[in-house]
Amino acid sequence: MAVGKAGEATLLPGLSILLGLAWGLAGLSGALEFGGGAGQWARYSRWTAAGSQGELSFSLRTNASRGLLLYLDDGGYCDFLELMVAEGRLRLRFTIFCVEPASLRSEARVDDNRWHMVLLTRNYRETTLAVDGETRTAAVRSKRRDMTVASDLFVGGIPPDVRLSSLTSSTVKYEVPFRGLVANLKVGGTPPALLGSQGLRSGQPESPCSGPNPCPDGGVCVVRDGKAVCGCSDSGDPARPCGQGRHTPPRLGAPRSRGGGFRCCVVPQQPWALLWGPGMGAGPETPGESRNNPEGGRNVE
Repeated sequence: MAVGKAGEATLLPGLSILLGLAWGLAGLSGALEFGGGAGQWARYSRWTAAGSQGELSFSLRTNASRGLLLYLDDGGYCDFLELMVAEGRLRLRFTIFCVEPASLRSEARVDDNRWHMVLLTRNYRETTLAVDGETRTAAVRSKRRDMTVASDLFVGGIPPDVRLSSLTSSTVKYEVPFRGLVANLKVGGTPPALLGSQGLRSGQPESPCSGPNPCPDGGVCVVRDGKAVCGCSDSGDPARPCGQGRHTPPRLGAPRSRGGGFRCCVVPQQPWALLWGPGMGAGPETPGESRNNPEGGRNVE
């Protein structure tokens, strides 16, 4: 994996495309929901490879501008690694052998309530943070190149039974717990063992379209950017509830008079046909489809 100079943002070709394709699947495989309350934490098995060379990846979704995401250290002596949301961006801090901590921030904000792919890569004195394919690298000026890892991997907060004297960072225990969703946490490509947790909810996040249909007049509920959007099956216009702004059309298949004759509309089966409507551009066409038909169907005379 190519990395940039310390603090330099680099967009990796290919990687960004793969991450972009993968982010939409992140919420489908289950997630841990962090409510952000006091006393919240998740404890995973030790990330031993962080001491030299290793990778850790996960997906996150949050609308909070601050919160502790990950933390590990050497048991209260010198070395630690901390990843948190600060001012809406990911901030990484780490140190080896008690030297001045190195730090960096992601270029893009992550507090937009959308899924983001995160990859941490440890390479001795260097640590690289990639967010949706955009990478930044920081390095410490330490005589020793290996980081000592003696603690478990803490996610979302620090357990209250962990003594302050056993934490290398004197401020991490007082940081705001993370609020949001974390999915697909992997260490070296394998999910770490969850040793314990408090104040979390597990499972697939509830869809905004779950439960009773929130759309009036039989509209179709579709999730866009994590929000429910109603698409009208008779007009295809997701910006207007069904039947609003015009008369309710006859039932599908019912004949309608046109110039002394009759015609009917056969609605195509493509999923986009329920979402495409007037004012949204030409849209895709299928053989036999007429743009003059506001229902987007085929005219059958």
